[in-house]
Amino acid sequence: MQASMRQPASVNGVQRAASRQVAVRPAPTRPTSSRRSGAVKVQALFGLFGQSKASDAEVIAEVSTQFDRWNAALQTKDPKQVAALYAKDGVLLPTVSNRVRTSPEEIEEYFSNFLQLHPNGKIDDSNVRLLAKDTAINSGVYTFDLVKDGKPAKVQARYSFTYKRLDDGQWYIVDHHSSGMPEAVVDNDLEEVAKQFDRWNASLQTLDAAKVAAMYAPTAVLLPTVSNRVRTTSAEIQDYFVNFLLLKPFGRIDESNVRMLASDLAINSGVYTFALTKEGLGVTKVQARYSFTYRKIDGEWFIIDHHSSAMPETEEKKMAEVSQLFDRWNAALQTGDPKKVAALYAPGGVLLPTVSNKVRTTPEEIEDYFSTFLTLKPNGKIDDANVRLLDAETAINSGVYTFALVVEGEPTTVQARYSFTYKKINKEWLIVDHHSSGMPEKVEQAVAKAEAAKKAVAV
Repeated sequence: MQASMRQPASVNGVQRAASRQVAVRPAPTRPTSSRRSGAVKVQALFGLFGQSKASDAEVIAEVSTQFDRWNAALQTKDPKQVAALYAKDGVLLPTVSNRVRTSPEEIEEYFSNFLQLHPNGKIDDSNVRLLAKDTAINSGVYTFDLVKDGKPAKVQARYSFTYKRLDDGQWYIVDHHSSGMPEAVVDNDLEEVAKQFDRWNASLQTLDAAKVAAMYAPTAVLLPTVSNRVRTTSAEIQDYFVNFLLLKPFGRIDESNVRMLASDLAINSGVYTFALTKEGLGVTKVQARYSFTYRKIDGEWFIIDHHSSAMPETEEKKMAEVSQLFDRWNAALQTGDPKKVAALYAPGGVLLPTVSNKVRTTPEEIEDYFSTFLTLKPNGKIDDANVRLLDAETAINSGVYTFALVVEGEPTTVQARYSFTYKKINKEWLIVDHHSSGMPEKVEQAVAKAEAAKKAVAV
């Protein structure tokens, strides 16, 4: 070593390089033995230390218990007891702080904050190695159970503990480096981001535009659903909500996709529906697409970008989709299977048949009706249809249809009036109400004969 480089100072028997100096050590020899126990991997450089394999194994086992000793100190909630496990010149590089802690006071100060999260750690993957007679390292992955904002959370991280056994015979931490998992996303973070919509929607219920605008970061951008103007200041965002809140909006998420872009940056995009109250029109529902981009600032999530846009499919396309639901229902009739027909009705669906006084209100009752009706081999067609969208997920189709039937082997046709009310449930249109009426004399005769034939077969 050249004279210009200072010799490292020695504190408590631990060599520590002077500031910004590089300590150069010879490369260790290849270990002559290794042992794996569960998730714990251990190595000892037996030839280097001149110890027996048995004594090395005992030392490794002793080092392996040091994490439990450290974790037990965490449970005391006393930062002094935790800091006492570090050597006087120990170094701590924490998971969530850029500051390197190099003194007992700084280490104690860090744990005074960390212990407020009630941490309880466990080792997921451990690798213990002896570097010298009284020096060892344990590195791997650990997971902490924490309590954040009164709610339980789990955080996984990587760790390296370097230990030195000092003159009192105790092992002390001379270096502790903890870092977040570079590829992992903690489920709790995703849940926390997902809940930000509920927080935003709750602010809408206050009908206070200032409270809604306070959810947005100072430099946030808002691209509203029904305004061409891009809002780029808090005042402009508040101005937009002054008008929007007149509709008394209440939102709910239909489809959500949450992703963590960084530990303090996330995005939630998908589809939401608002119940709006328009004067003279009552409550209407409007569906739109959304993207919320959030950033955590001083421990709190704020919206930095909010883009909302109308559903691009036209109303005409949706009405065409509803019009085709009759064809789907009629195709189910052609299978001759009453279960398949009944499956097109919502669980709480109601059927008021053409020629039966009984209102069918359960899937079983609806299936029972079609078990008789399908014996007539019905094939329907629409004569007159009137389709209307009541909101983004409710529609009605009413008019006149004609059925081709087979009664006692003879073909016949029967015309009737209909009303189908549909509701989109789990992305599928289902019948919530079906009312059929008209020309009851002819239909009654046909159904009565079919019913009599069914009874005759049963006898």
